[in-house]
Amino acid sequence: WRDERLVSWLVAGLIGGHAQAVLLGVVGFLVRDRLGLQDDPLEAVQASGSVMLVGAMATLLAQWGLIPILSLAPRSSVLLGSVLALIGVILTGASYDFYGISTGFAIASLGFGLFRPGFTAGASLAVRRHEQGDVAGKIASISGAAYIFAPAIGVALFNWWEPATFALTGAALLFLIVWGRRALVIPA
Repeated sequence: WRDERLVSWLVAGLIGGHAQAVLLGVVGFLVRDRLGLQDDPLEAVQASGSVMLVGAMATLLAQWGLIPILSLAPRSSVLLGSVLALIGVILTGASYDFYGISTGFAIASLGFGLFRPGFTAGASLAVRRHEQGDVAGKIASISGAAYIFAPAIGVALFNWWEPATFALTGAALLFLIVWGRRALVIPA
């Protein structure tokens, strides 16, 4: 955390990772509640699985298609991904039908699919070759750290007041966009 070359990339990974973990933690409950499937668990699982499948496909599209085609640099990938994730979070939170939730979640997943490789590449490029093992461990721990408390916090907020979940996630992404425009640099 004291390495100035890495700290902004690690903070970005922590913020974006938490936003993604919250969304992943609540999407199944959102689908069940918004589609009124509390009394039909099989249909709830199928609908949630379909939404998550669309999200997974969007993530792969970002990583296997958009990043190579657009030749996105790490900073651009993080910022563009955060903007798309923010739009997707807003659409997901505002949708009350299967197609709206699926579309919002797909856009958010596309954004997170751009964000994650950008954050990892940025951290990796910020250090020299002999430091790659160290930074790889830090990237892995940051990525995993987001899944310790964020899903539970997201679900608790969702149960308390649904909009709070999407407001918190959106605020984190908005902060990342504004702060990241200045903070995310790769040292020369």
